[in-house]
Amino acid sequence: MKPLSPTFAQEVRRLRNERGLSLSQMTGLVPYSKGHLSKIENGQVQPNPEMARLFDNVLQADGHLIELADAPARPIPSDHTTLLTFDSMFDHHRALGHRLSPEVVLSSLRPQVDALSSMARSADDPGLGRGLWLLAARYAEYAGWMEQERGDDASAAELTRRAVQYAAKGGDPDLEAYAYVRASEFALYRGDAHATVAFARKAGKSRSTAVQAVAAQREAQGYALAGAADRCQAALDRADELQRAVSDSRYGTTSLIDQVAIARAWSFHDLGRHAEAAAILDDQMPLIAPTALRARTRFGLRRALAHAAAGDVDHACALVEGLLDDIRQVQSATVHIDLTAFSKLLSRLRPAAGREVAGEIGEILFA
Repeated sequence: MKPLSPTFAQEVRRLRNERGLSLSQMTGLVPYSKGHLSKIENGQVQPNPEMARLFDNVLQADGHLIELADAPARPIPSDHTTLLTFDSMFDHHRALGHRLSPEVVLSSLRPQVDALSSMARSADDPGLGRGLWLLAARYAEYAGWMEQERGDDASAAELTRRAVQYAAKGGDPDLEAYAYVRASEFALYRGDAHATVAFARKAGKSRSTAVQAVAAQREAQGYALAGAADRCQAALDRADELQRAVSDSRYGTTSLIDQVAIARAWSFHDLGRHAEAAAILDDQMPLIAPTALRARTRFGLRRALAHAAAGDVDHACALVEGLLDDIRQVQSATVHIDLTAFSKLLSRLRPAAGREVAGEIGEILFA
């Protein structure tokens, strides 16, 4: 298998040692402290063009360091069995997360976070260590989502912070920005429009188009929550444009074909445009894979809410009735928030077709 080219960080370290320069001596040649130089060589600092030109000149690299700085961030090295194994296991955990309760998934997911971070700390090979830190970050971020699904926002935030730290050690600065997307989601489910928008704006400063796209969606939803229709529409348009520029994203859901359409539907619902929201979700639901049970449950319930609010309560009750077994299986705290909203709507409208459904909803919510 063809060996991987060195990273900017690895090549800076190699050339410095080759030139016989210590970190202390390097501080006299570049405008960085010894501690910051160490972070650069460990891949914890993303090189910018000015930094690359400076190091290329000082270390006489003939443009090689400039080329490495321009190269896309390298994901997990693909030629190491350990990394490939854990990478495959992550896909397995994500597949379980689509269908099973968060408790079940976390019982095996959280130990993997601890194992990977421990292995990364003791890794002698810098390439292996970097790959392990990146994997630990992916596992920690997904574990944070599962903790949110379990209803433990404090643990979710703690795991997201760990994911940011691990990603920095592995050389992925974009995850720090994505952590603000997660914070925006926490605020959205709390009903805090101001915090939703504020965190989304911070995430939108990322250099990653994929992160910017997800951040714009959350910003739109925050504006919708506050009733700011014009700002919501502008954010949705920006999200749509950004999403079209993204070919493959490591951030956000993997279950939706068109994330912006889903964000648009829920924004419209919060703005009182219930029939439009229901129509969008009617179109989007068939596009969600049958195996993505958690996503189908969440957005199927939101579809029912939109139909109910639009006046088609009997149809909404029929939709929810078809989701009840799946709601019991995925045991999602975020789904229960929408289920509670649907229950309140039924108690206010009191449709004849909703009595039986209301009883089953009560059993689920107070089990």
